[in-house]
Amino acid sequence: MPELPEVETIRRDLERLIVGKSILDIEADSAKQVKPSLAVVKKAIVGVTIKKVERRAKL
Repeated sequence: MPELPEVETIRRDLERLIVGKSILDIEADSAKQVKPSLAVVKKAIVGVTIKKVERRAKL
């Protein structure tokens, strides 16, 4: 499990690189693992602009 400083560093790097960009496509190694389905998820997020990058606590 990565430590908090490492997670925050990665969050900041991702924020700098991807905020304001649009999602063009998604892939899955196994479409069966995507719920409700890969087609539904693609329809919902392809074209969406990334607004922010956040970190969350462990689940």
